Amino acid sequence: MSGFCYEIDELLNEAIITGVPAILVEGIDDISIYEEISTKAPFNVEVYAIENIEGFTEGCDQVIAAIQELDSLPNDSHSLSDNILGIIDKDVRDYRGELPDIEPLLVLNYYSIESHFVSEQIIANILRLSSKTSRDLISDELCNLMMREIEEKLLDLYYFSLESLRNSVESEYSASFSYSYSPGRIYDLKTRQDVLEKQRDLDVFATSLGLSPCIDTLKSISKGKWLIDIFSQELINSINGLPEKCSASSIVTCKSCISDAFDKCLYRIKDGFTKKTIRSLILASVEGAEVQYIENRISRIKGFA
Repeated sequence: MSGFCYEIDELLNEAIITGVPAILVEGIDDISIYEEISTKAPFNVEVYAIENIEGFTEGCDQVIAAIQELDSLPNDSHSLSDNILGIIDKDVRDYRGELPDIEPLLVLNYYSIESHFVSEQIIANILRLSSKTSRDLISDELCNLMMREIEEKLLDLYYFSLESLRNSVESEYSASFSYSYSPGRIYDLKTRQDVLEKQRDLDVFATSLGLSPCIDTLKSISKGKWLIDIFSQELINSINGLPEKCSASSIVTCKSCISDAFDKCLYRIKDGFTKKTIRSLILASVEGAEVQYIENRISRIKGFA
């Protein structure tokens, strides 16, 4: 191996010789996420961005191509599945009938890896890190309340996601929104009007695919970066609303508010926490039921789980 690029066959040989499996992911930004998920496996792994492999660039199609190339290499003594795993985002491949049937490859259950970070577990983690809240105040009930509030806001993405999905699966469709747009575009008045005027037709389209407006649907059809962007902002908004709920005793009251020191409410967000920092914390919180199947698949490389 030389420089910062690896030959695909050398990558396999190193995995075989060292006994440390290699995981191929779509891009550099994915490395830290999958490295953290891989710590749950009972053995070491190495995570590589596909763009760091000689002859490949970033993206899911490149991961697929790499697995296909590895599968075509002559090898009678070692199983590819015992040494390599490719992981790619689902995107809308399932709705286009384009799910790849090759091994060893894991296609995520949701649109992208970012889609897995919208959960009550993440809310609890961010509360612990960004507020003055004591651990006993961060209850399942509180996180469930916050998740319900945030979910209402996230559902604003529903019709924009349906419109984008339809644009992806119907080649002749004249779309008013697409996956190439930024999440901020949903607040453009003309764009909102154009999309929401199609609401009835989009409902019919959704029914034909068995889709309904809920968080699981959003995780499946909304672009993950859209979800994380809005989730980050609405999580800040929800945390900022906790002191008022605390003083009104609509949630478990903190010690400060019990003493009428409302300006020192323990639910207050700490100084310096912005949407950008919250987003970074969310993407660093790699745990919970949402990623369990990924942990299990990685563990199966060596016959565990």
